[in-house]
Amino acid sequence: MQKKIVTSLSFLILISIVFISCKKINESTALGGDIIPGVDGINTFDTTITVEAYNNLFTATNDSFGISRMDGHLLGSISNDPLFGKTNAKIFLELKPNYYKWKFSEILNPDSLHFDSCVLVLGWQGTYGDTTVQQRVKVFELAQTNTFRTDSFYQVRQQYFTNGGLLGTKNFYPYELNDSVKAFKDTTINQLRIKLDNTFGRRLLTGYDTLTAYASDSAFKTYFKGFAIETDAAFGGNALMSFGLATSPNTKLAIYYRYTKNGKQDTTVSYFSYTGFSAHHNFIDRNFTGSPIMASQGGTTPDDHLYLINAPGSYGILKIPALKNLTNRIIHRADLTMEQIYDVSDKTFIAPQALYLDVFDSIRNKYKVVPYDFVPDNTGMGQQLFGMFGKNMVDASGNPIRQWKFNITRYVQNILTKKEPLHTFRLQAHQFVQNEIRLENAYNSGAFVTEFIPVNSSLGVGRVRLGGGNHSSQKMRLRIVYSKL
Repeated sequence: MQKKIVTSLSFLILISIVFISCKKINESTALGGDIIPGVDGINTFDTTITVEAYNNLFTATNDSFGISRMDGHLLGSISNDPLFGKTNAKIFLELKPNYYKWKFSEILNPDSLHFDSCVLVLGWQGTYGDTTVQQRVKVFELAQTNTFRTDSFYQVRQQYFTNGGLLGTKNFYPYELNDSVKAFKDTTINQLRIKLDNTFGRRLLTGYDTLTAYASDSAFKTYFKGFAIETDAAFGGNALMSFGLATSPNTKLAIYYRYTKNGKQDTTVSYFSYTGFSAHHNFIDRNFTGSPIMASQGGTTPDDHLYLINAPGSYGILKIPALKNLTNRIIHRADLTMEQIYDVSDKTFIAPQALYLDVFDSIRNKYKVVPYDFVPDNTGMGQQLFGMFGKNMVDASGNPIRQWKFNITRYVQNILTKKEPLHTFRLQAHQFVQNEIRLENAYNSGAFVTEFIPVNSSLGVGRVRLGGGNHSSQKMRLRIVYSKL
């Protein structure tokens, strides 16, 4: 199988680490009001500690991300993201009869069936990117040599399958997908319709019968493996479109035909659907060659920018070594703060809905949720209080950006009291994250269990460039509000 600092100046000089000066609090409203004591100019202080940020790419060994049949599947080509390069997404799926033994309009005699047309219909759910750049989609029949199964796990970063013959091609603009479509017995919106080869349609209508392909589901798979749907990257395009399979009544194969029954002719349509026995796969190919995210990889010097993109994507390693040298004190608030560095392309390729922060436990050799502070609940309030969803704001030039403040107050307090070691943090923007969490994480107690933490609602959508700890104006930082003991 998936989703974003401070001590006294004299002490800082003593340990040769650059801190921003210690001062009386003047930003209490920005730090969360009611839990911060009133400023008396003597007992309550704040300080900011610089964070070291390092860019990393997920690989198949540390990110075996798959996709659920209920999720939107991405299709499309991004040819020009100036920060993150190129992306191409393909869909593989089976559409098949809803029952066996299948008969078209209950007709047993294929001579009574007369083919009109065959159309692949995909139920559109949304678009990420530039809707005004034309795309070219191609539909292939999967080669019969493929093994395509419902009980197999497929990573989104791997293709697995080979194409057979080309069945159909269509050029379109993504903004057209919410237009009304009027077709025989199917007038609706939110569809991508691709007319397929007549020879293929005739094979389905009159080439198979209840004694061969339509005898059973297992028999049908030996005659037809499914579809490979992809966009032509060489043609261009600059967006990814989401299509529902199991969740959208629009996704189907429509076979239009006429038939003779009881001496009368009629025109009708039959549908092959995405059923509980249908296999599926979404292949998302990221090509970062020549992009800033690729140029930031490697090296031992902390990065000025941190590049995060949804799966199959990237992550940041965050280190705050100065924390281990802080003396014990009462921590009223500790916010790990990070800001988006604006680029004009952010208007086209939006930031993820949420970022996720966890820590690496070197004793267990696993990533786990942030102790004490990450306490999820069914309402999502725990994630909101933790700071995953961020907020909209503007930078110094008035550009719209996102800012995240992760509340790690209790974790920092327990580091200072020596109850918890200082871990390395990891930041990412995936759809969900598989993490270890203690049963009573608010108290850092109880057995460890593995859970899937939801982060973003969609696979593959959302990317952001953040300021690192070395950024000239929008530094990643840990801001601590405290009182002396």
